[in-house]
Amino acid sequence: MSELIDLVNSNGEIAQRAIERDDADKYNDLYMQIVIAVVKNGRGEVLVHQRAKTKRVNPGDIDHVCGGILSGETPEDAAIREAKEEVGIKPDKLEIVRQGINTYGRYCYLLSGFSEAQPGSELNPLEVEWAAYYPVETLQAKNESGEFTFVDGFFEDIELVAAQAR
Repeated sequence: MSELIDLVNSNGEIAQRAIERDDADKYNDLYMQIVIAVVKNGRGEVLVHQRAKTKRVNPGDIDHVCGGILSGETPEDAAIREAKEEVGIKPDKLEIVRQGINTYGRYCYLLSGFSEAQPGSELNPLEVEWAAYYPVETLQAKNESGEFTFVDGFFEDIELVAAQAR
């Protein structure tokens, strides 16, 4: 049995409760809910991780904390759970920046958050290769040089969070 999730309509209203995640695609015009959390530290560096090379979607790409929202969870609760699972930290000051259907056909909540905690030393190798904080400029340079590849919308999410903070 896979995780239980709630599906929403295009307005973000729950339309189907507690279905198996593996069955989500069977429901036409309904969307699985996910979170993306852009977490920064006090120096303005962004917390990132490299997705495990065994992941089905975007293997080896650099990503923010992200994942599915389980049935009954709020976006903030899901972001905290995913951050603990992926990078071993608990972000604070979580705020929803944007929500709506993303390019992957999921109902996405983009959140901003804060943490001074360092990524955990015991990362789940099925999820994450490594995790660290980086200045945005360094990430952009690594993108331009081809040293890192990033998930779609990575830098746009950082820009949206920065615009919300102004």
